[in-house]
Amino acid sequence: MPQADAVSPQPVLLGLLMAQPRHGYELYQEFSQELGRVWELGQSKLYAQLRQLEEAGLVEVQTEPQPSRPARKVYHLTPQGRAVFLEWVRQPTPYLRHIRVEFLARLYFFRRLALDDLDTLVARQQAVCQSQVERFEQLAAGTEDQFRRCVLEFRRGQLEAVIQWLDRCLEIL
Repeated sequence: MPQADAVSPQPVLLGLLMAQPRHGYELYQEFSQELGRVWELGQSKLYAQLRQLEEAGLVEVQTEPQPSRPARKVYHLTPQGRAVFLEWVRQPTPYLRHIRVEFLARLYFFRRLALDDLDTLVARQQAVCQSQVERFEQLAAGTEDQFRRCVLEFRRGQLEAVIQWLDRCLEIL
């Protein structure tokens, strides 16, 4: 899996395979249709991510022959891949800049896979955001630089808005 501060589509691909095995183009279509407004992923990048998942042992590939066409690869989730996905989907998103992509993908899978404890995920995300609000408040209070204070207060305001939005998500979902 990628670095902790990078947003990776790999867990999302694992999540799409939770329901059933799929070939690469099916995964690309579903990713684009279901999460395209949230996450952009080109087809070549998707195939590169699938290769990495296979190398990591998180998916297995089965080749299916097709009449008068090249054989196609069908991707199957391994037990390790399932465990990695289920761990990822229940974790809060650590960085504000990733909430609009990663956290929304987590919400998608909670709904799509009918996972329980959505309220726990939201509460954990709110706690992460609240700790960051407090950190930005302390940093803003401790600076004499007016521009820096504006930036820190802007970030704090974003986090406060996310906390309110998370309450709204629970109401909606």
